[in-house]
Amino acid sequence: MKLLVQLQKFGIFFIRVIPLKLADKIAAGIGILCCYLLKTKRTYIQNNLMHIFADENISVEQCNHYVKNTFINFARVMVDFFRLGSISKKDIISSVKPFGVIEHTTQGLSFKRGVVLITLHLGNWDYAGSYLAALGVPMSALVEETESEMFDLYTKHRERTGMQTFSVVRAGYAFLHTIKNNRVLAVLADRDIMKNGITVDFYSGKRNIPKGLAEIVIKRKLPVLFAYMVLNPNKGLHRYLGVIEPPIVFNGTTDEFNRLMVTKFQYYIRSYPDQWLVFHPEWVE
Repeated sequence: MKLLVQLQKFGIFFIRVIPLKLADKIAAGIGILCCYLLKTKRTYIQNNLMHIFADENISVEQCNHYVKNTFINFARVMVDFFRLGSISKKDIISSVKPFGVIEHTTQGLSFKRGVVLITLHLGNWDYAGSYLAALGVPMSALVEETESEMFDLYTKHRERTGMQTFSVVRAGYAFLHTIKNNRVLAVLADRDIMKNGITVDFYSGKRNIPKGLAEIVIKRKLPVLFAYMVLNPNKGLHRYLGVIEPPIVFNGTTDEFNRLMVTKFQYYIRSYPDQWLVFHPEWVE
């Protein structure tokens, strides 16, 4: 782990001294190399794609294209994560083309009882949180707890623009803090990090999602924002596309909420299949 931390620290330094276009080219090369060398990770991505496109006969060529692009996109996302330690709030804001970001976040906060922003491991979720904080949104996020040195390094990057982070083991406190202070709490809900989740239908298979999220949203009547941020596939003026849907206060059952969440996740992923950056064997067979 210490070697990995040192490599990431070197990456952070290296990104600061080279132009972004050159960094992207290097990232693409590293992504392609990892695609060919990391056979197990490649198999996980292929398995994801087989579930995503189970209702149509995706060709081997198309599947391989998505697999390669997934590795490249992950490398590009890491470039931007490393850059969070040195670029200005203005540069972060100008790099994103927003869709409903300000108006829907403002509507959610107008309820005055906190907002849960539900997103997934699609595109660049860390950049999204930093972007919202840079805009002045009172932003918090639940994050995965890793080895202490790595966690400290990531926390420094994530909180640089004003976002506050809580480890997933402190989720209860994070929700109370969000409600009391009328903040936005970002939750990544497509993976069962704590390994105690519930199993749901997901495309042609089954996956586990976090336990308890639906219960607290419904019980506390918390406004929910479904959102995501992806690399702009058109590579235009804006590097990212940021989407936040209108807030909802859900009145149904927990099962109904989970089905709604999964339906939205499936739509997002299907729209950007090579930006679902999940390199783990998490399908329930």
